[in-house]
Amino acid sequence: MEFGISTQFYRKRRVNADTLESLRKAGYNRIELFCNRPHLDYYDRNLLRSIGRWFEENALPAPSIHLPFLEGEGADRRWITPLDPERRYREAAIDEIKRCLELADRVRPEYVVMHLGNPGESFNPVAFEYAYAAILQIRRFAGVTVMVENIPNEISTIDRIQEFKRVAEVADIGICYDSGHGHLQGMTGDLDFVAATHIHDNNGERDDHLWPFEGSIEWPAFIEKLVLANYAGSFVFEARGEDIEKGNEVRSRLKDLWDEARNSIEEYRLKYKLQGRDDGNDRS
Repeated sequence: MEFGISTQFYRKRRVNADTLESLRKAGYNRIELFCNRPHLDYYDRNLLRSIGRWFEENALPAPSIHLPFLEGEGADRRWITPLDPERRYREAAIDEIKRCLELADRVRPEYVVMHLGNPGESFNPVAFEYAYAAILQIRRFAGVTVMVENIPNEISTIDRIQEFKRVAEVADIGICYDSGHGHLQGMTGDLDFVAATHIHDNNGERDDHLWPFEGSIEWPAFIEKLVLANYAGSFVFEARGEDIEKGNEVRSRLKDLWDEARNSIEEYRLKYKLQGRDDGNDRS
């Protein structure tokens, strides 16, 4: 069981080598670069060189890159979506994503995480066409593996993403399961489809990005599903805050759950009062 963390933890700060070093010293070797500007200013070539040099000097595993979906702060914020109804905005979004992916020249990512649409957006079948075109351009430009994340809208439910994968038939599209978003979406059922994770908690009403065990997600049930799915990826925290040390206890508790479930799923279910996979009562 390997834990990672997104630089989004320090989302109100600007990412630099010192930011990354603070995450490494807190015990995280797997790092996701959250590329919304101004948090990570991928326009700054000196910063990109510095980030690349830091990863090389520390001999860390390849990071993941969260592609930009929002830019600016406060009233100046604007969405970046290649699914926009207007062609000029779709093209501008792709140009922005390509600009971000210049980072891949300095740090070759394990994969990139992509949002389809904006929060609350309704589904339109044409969204699949736009998504296909966008992912094709991203892959041609940078040759990266794309993970589509479930977010709270009608386009990015797990069922919609799986439907898109079947229709698109594009290789190397995976699903990054976001535990907090899945909780808001009322996600139930197995997690056999998961290739990557974003791990955080909430109380079922807002996307609070709390540490696990601070909200209302049933973590024993969540871990059970990943163990049954033979999940082999990292657990990438997307909590937000300032106290990075909170993660120590969280990692310990999640690892204990993981080890218990791996040791004996029957005893684990009895201990945490979980129903079996076949009884139709799986919980998120």
